[in-house]
Amino acid sequence: QSGLLRTPPQAEGPFYPIDKPIDKDADLTLVGNHKTRAQGDIHVITGRILTHGGLPIPNALVEIWQANKWGRYQDDRDKSDLPLDDNFQGFGIAQTDKDGRYIFKTVRPAGYSFGGIERTPHIHFKVNAIGVNEFVSQMYFAGEPENKRDIFLNNILQKERVVVAFKPLA
Repeated sequence: QSGLLRTPPQAEGPFYPIDKPIDKDADLTLVGNHKTRAQGDIHVITGRILTHGGLPIPNALVEIWQANKWGRYQDDRDKSDLPLDDNFQGFGIAQTDKDGRYIFKTVRPAGYSFGGIERTPHIHFKVNAIGVNEFVSQMYFAGEPENKRDIFLNNILQKERVVVAFKPLA
């Protein structure tokens, strides 16, 4: 036992992309050959995928998906009246390096309502690796007032494992 805190699993949610975008990379702020970046505060998200014993998991596939700056998913199933951003990819995929590290560039999502449930801003993660069970969780923003009302976040006993301080890129 390495003393690492395990990230709690969470639900995949209703908007895991059934049809993945053609542009499958780790930069959600640009789509294909578009010259214009997505609207919103741009963030770089880095992390490591480790075994329960603290060893890095190389070549793991890490997927993220999230709402845009206004709280709308780039998904036909999101029927909200919130604006779409044609320059926001909404889904990204990265492969971990030999040290289990991954990196994404994205925008800070907004919270939203879906089916009578109020969601605080969050980013979904899914990890797949050979010899490892698929893992799904969500990451949240520290200091977000909506965190107090989000039922999925508040079902986690040790929220510090999924709540992260974010600073936009200069």
